[in-house]
Amino acid sequence: MKKRATFAILVLSIVSAILPVATATSATHPVANTSCVTKGQSVVYASKKFTCVISNKKLVWSTGVKVSVLPVTSTTEQSPGSTTTIVNQATVYTAAMTKPHQPVGQNGGKDDYRCFLIDPKIPIDSYVTSVQFVPQQRQLVHHALFWTVAASSLAAAKKLDDNGNGWSCFGGVTSDSSTADIASTLAGWAPGRPVDVWPAGYGTKINAGDEIVMQVHYNLLAALGGTVPADQSKVLITAVPASLNSLQPLYGEAFAAPVELACPSGVTGNLCDRTKALADLAARTSLKASYVESGLLLLCGKDPFNPVASLVSTCYKRITVNETAIQAGAHMHLTGTRLQLILNPGTGSQQTLLDSNPYDFDNQAPVTLPKPVVLKPGDIVEIICNYNPGLHLLIPQLQQLPWRYVTWGDGSSDEMCLGSLRVTRP
Repeated sequence: MKKRATFAILVLSIVSAILPVATATSATHPVANTSCVTKGQSVVYASKKFTCVISNKKLVWSTGVKVSVLPVTSTTEQSPGSTTTIVNQATVYTAAMTKPHQPVGQNGGKDDYRCFLIDPKIPIDSYVTSVQFVPQQRQLVHHALFWTVAASSLAAAKKLDDNGNGWSCFGGVTSDSSTADIASTLAGWAPGRPVDVWPAGYGTKINAGDEIVMQVHYNLLAALGGTVPADQSKVLITAVPASLNSLQPLYGEAFAAPVELACPSGVTGNLCDRTKALADLAARTSLKASYVESGLLLLCGKDPFNPVASLVSTCYKRITVNETAIQAGAHMHLTGTRLQLILNPGTGSQQTLLDSNPYDFDNQAPVTLPKPVVLKPGDIVEIICNYNPGLHLLIPQLQQLPWRYVTWGDGSSDEMCLGSLRVTRP
């Protein structure tokens, strides 16, 4: 029982650190007489203050009232980033890796998870309203995740960053749990997400002087046997002053399931043995990352010591707080074919929140729900993922590798079953 409890605690800390953030796709600025969410909420845009009001029994944005404008900041060049004012109070801050990084796999692996501390130089407390990742070597990037780091944690982050060289970070912000709380999730990027844009009236708080940990997952299989170039990516962050805007924060709800994909019938190989495959996963990523599968099996009511291989992964999660779902997203790797999020399955109130069918790894843009969905404590959300291991024969990146037993893992040739909701809370 103690071992199982340890597994549960470990996987909660690991999975919460690696889950991508569901992103918005609607406009960042309010439009008069269009719907809003919270009565009294105000947003300053283009020299006007818009307020969420009740009109004809509906919540809508007001027509906007002229307000005095902050002094316009001239464009200034900074090293390595720059600050550019684009519309009155909204400013785009640019932060880049201070040095090029040469991606390298470890122990024969074809993945490199590298974290870098980057400084957007935001001078005042603000709300982030969009994040745009600009990868220099787009073809190699599997995903990127971003966390804010407060002043109180900067010393630990700077030590890890090693003067801009960055650090290996399979499984989260750090390779161990000693500094797992140095950062909080800001945004995420995956193929199909050109810009991570918050909806009108929403934002994520970032304080003056905060810096950002940028995790980049380099997929070396994408080089297809060619030269792996060095990378120096950057991120563009749009933010508005907190003093002029009362934006509503969005939170993330993550839903994960274990993955147990055996080699197809008739296929043999050293790594078709699950124990050997897990040892290989730990060697080419990290021991911490290899623990996730056992923890997910335990959390999802399955036996981590006697797992059953299946082409379908499922898990149930109970909602614990009142919240309203605004958007939904799906994340699997190269052999995933479908991902579903179902609210209260098997009941009269069953509702499909997301059905990514067919799942497309190269188009992971999240979707805004047709209508916000109210979630209550006690509600159940089921995640269902389907896989086709036979795609190993069709995808050039996988053709380079031997067959193996596939579990949840950080590598592009491993798999995940991960859904997410972006929600508001009272």
